[in-house]
Amino acid sequence: MKRFLFLAVLTGLLLTACHKRNTRDESQFRSTVLDYDVHYGSHPQQIMDVYIPAGVRDTMGLIVLVHGGSWYQRDKSDFAPWFDFERGLARYAVINLDYRLDTPTAPPVPQQTDDIAAAIDALDTQYHFPARRIIVFGLSSGSHIASLYAYRYADPQRIKGVINFVGPVDFNDPQYHTAGHWQYIFTGIEYIFNHPYQGNESYYAGVSPYHYVQSSTPPSILFYGGADTLVPPTQGQRLHARLDSAGVENEFYLYPNSGHIFNNADGWDAAQKAQHFILQHL
Repeated sequence: MKRFLFLAVLTGLLLTACHKRNTRDESQFRSTVLDYDVHYGSHPQQIMDVYIPAGVRDTMGLIVLVHGGSWYQRDKSDFAPWFDFERGLARYAVINLDYRLDTPTAPPVPQQTDDIAAAIDALDTQYHFPARRIIVFGLSSGSHIASLYAYRYADPQRIKGVINFVGPVDFNDPQYHTAGHWQYIFTGIEYIFNHPYQGNESYYAGVSPYHYVQSSTPPSILFYGGADTLVPPTQGQRLHARLDSAGVENEFYLYPNSGHIFNNADGWDAAQKAQHFILQHL
């Protein structure tokens, strides 16, 4: 998943700074913050990297980076290049999360969506940053939980956009349940979520962002690979159609020659479009 994150080659001067003041007045100008491996919960996996540029925090935008890894593996290092890129721009605050990974007794939802909420809340308690303007940005399974958080759990007034790279968004997609490759892929999802699909269709609808789309859903930008063998392109097509039906502003890009990891040309194009979306909505 790192290949299409190489927009980080544009990273210019990186800021090094610290936070100094500790008052409750969010409207006060504050110094730059750069902290790594900040604990936002008691679990060892509940850590994040935090960058907040100097400025007035109650009007500052926040980007929340949510890594992928099939809900049970990988970490925030996948998003380190984008974290550094945003530091170089110094326009917005950005947090890069680790979250509690799936175990046989603790499925991804709700613990991983809860962790997104907890990390955002920790910015207020630890840094006096109320985060009133937020874009959530996920990769693969990270896109699933970022979208689910934004569409189902979050205050819609705070979420200004969702960036979805190759995320599973509708587990009831018929493509997943036809004999062959995609049905085989879904057996892994059944294992991770600890529910067989048959007889639990309503459960899988309940953990699918697709089923929470409504007119108040935040603007979304979707990127999928036409040659993806891990997430069917129909996931993006279905969500795009659902967002259109609800009158939600959205963009959908399908790269026919890319798989789950985008090739360099497609990755560069998608990264530029994602950054433009951030500039538009944050």
